[in-house]
Amino acid sequence: MISPTPAVTLQLTRFWFWHNLYWLGYLLVKYTHLSLLIPLQKEASFPYLATYTLITVINISVTGWVGARELARPISPQQQLKRLALYLAPLLLLLIPLRQYLLTHYAMKSGPDSITHWSHYFVVGIQLVLLPLCGWIGVFLLMKLNFFTLQQLENRQQLLRQARQARLKVLRYQVNPHFMFNTLNALNSLIVSRKGFAAEDLIQQLSAFLRHSLKNQDDQWVPLKEELQALEAYLAIQQVRFGERLVLEWQLDPASSALLPALQLPTLLFQPLAEHAILATVAEHSGPIHLQVVLQRTAQSLLFTIQSEATDPQAPIWPEHLVPASLQQLRERLELLFGDRASLTLLQPASGFYARLNLPLEVLYAAHPAGDRGR
Repeated sequence: MISPTPAVTLQLTRFWFWHNLYWLGYLLVKYTHLSLLIPLQKEASFPYLATYTLITVINISVTGWVGARELARPISPQQQLKRLALYLAPLLLLLIPLRQYLLTHYAMKSGPDSITHWSHYFVVGIQLVLLPLCGWIGVFLLMKLNFFTLQQLENRQQLLRQARQARLKVLRYQVNPHFMFNTLNALNSLIVSRKGFAAEDLIQQLSAFLRHSLKNQDDQWVPLKEELQALEAYLAIQQVRFGERLVLEWQLDPASSALLPALQLPTLLFQPLAEHAILATVAEHSGPIHLQVVLQRTAQSLLFTIQSEATDPQAPIWPEHLVPASLQQLRERLELLFGDRASLTLLQPASGFYARLNLPLEVLYAAHPAGDRGR
């Protein structure tokens, strides 16, 4: 037996709430009407109240069974009305004579003759039994319309989430092949040059970086400390490749360091920036290159900056059509993850490299399972 989905269970709960509220509201109105009207005719109210209580209980049971059975059925309103008529027509044919019989034999002191009985049966009985059922049908169709509207919205959101996750995976996996190619080339060069210790160090750093990458294949969020360790492993690999030509300077704001256990962010956000910093500096120029890696906190943001030592922060913005594909993919990834709350600033100095990543602290806190969501 297939168990109902949480969405269907929730809608059934809502159905039973409004279903019972409708019939109990109808019964309250009927009680009030009969309690005021019947004493004026100098008759006892109880037989009338008992009759309509019994009829309402039957209505609650039968229409509740029909509604719960039909709520999740994916059919058009016209088809639904036909099915409701098929179920409720026998109920109507049962309730009309039952109501007439109870009122004639138990409520009214002197029953009418047969002609008056049948006239009352068709003219009054049909209306008083049919109208509440028609009202219930209207309420049920509104609930069903709401159910399918919410279901379509949820399905659309689920498809968007799946498409977003698929796109994020594609963007993230595009980071690895180019990096692996360069690293394996560097490893081959070290082996050919018989630099065993350097090759061993490179393998260890590559292992640490790949462990981080493979551990988080589903684009899940990881602690900031873990992401920085992966960046450290990546830059250590590059230092093995370039030797003394690459000089790294880490500047971690003490306030940012204190946030390391509390912040979560998507994997491999920093690595594309570090890769292009090296491509634009060490790979293009001879002599030692100083790269500064800066992490600092502002009131609302976490700022990650990587730049060459001589870069002027007032340099012009990198023209959009000249931005490398991997950095355009990083921007797209940021937009998918954060919307307009994150930004990537790329400058194009005469020589060197400058990139600043601005991430919203509120989102990074909220991603942590025990994070302070109120900040």
